[in-house]
Amino acid sequence: METPGKGGRRREYMSVQEEKVFLAPFFEEAQKGEIATVAQIQQAFEAHIGHEVSESLIFRLLARHGWRKLMPRPRHPQTDPQAQEHLKKTLQRRFKRQLQRANPTMSALS
Repeated sequence: METPGKGGRRREYMSVQEEKVFLAPFFEEAQKGEIATVAQIQQAFEAHIGHEVSESLIFRLLARHGWRKLMPRPRHPQTDPQAQEHLKKTLQRRFKRQLQRANPTMSALS
């Protein structure tokens, strides 16, 4: 007597090939530079299968097809806000000084 064995995707909504077809429009948009959000994909997936699903199902679906969440971090972890403010205040003066050193004739005219 043979059994199907352990593991596998026994309760899948779509086969892997059907998932590729489903995700194809999102891949095309991403290649054009558009941003595809999990909420958009989840909404389309729910419309396709006819009922609500959890967000984790969508994340697993995307991981299965090689998608990763890539986004820039809002700030560097070692950012020093005080140093940034100081730079903003002194940058214009430094720039003017360097410009005068590079072109002394221009400073005599102004």
